[in-house]
Amino acid sequence: MFGSGRTLNDFKVGDKVTVRSPSDRPLYHHGSHGTVVTIGTKRVHVRMDKAAFESHDGEVANFLPGDLDPGHVGTPRNSDRFNDAFTTLKLATGTDLVAVALEAGIITVEQAEQIKAVWASHLQG
Repeated sequence: MFGSGRTLNDFKVGDKVTVRSPSDRPLYHHGSHGTVVTIGTKRVHVRMDKAAFESHDGEVANFLPGDLDPGHVGTPRNSDRFNDAFTTLKLATGTDLVAVALEAGIITVEQAEQIKAVWASHLQG
């Protein structure tokens, strides 16, 4: 894996970071949000504030500087990412169904808009 070009000097204690796909650490940290707690001679030590898996919250792990992005970026929890993906799929399916019904003349444009709005609201619910 290619690093980001970041070095230890790019980080300081207290910095918020997001773990990229770790080059030499378990992949279960990928996407986790954390805070820099110490900086070693080769690695940045990060406390997992919101890990990809809840069971790793609070854990301190060390990473090469290139395996970290500054700030909290994206959705850290794997379960939330899966839920987001399924919600997107359900929304697309509902939208396609409404489009087919509209094209077939079964519903009006106004009904189509109402159905799409109710479906989106239901999925966010």
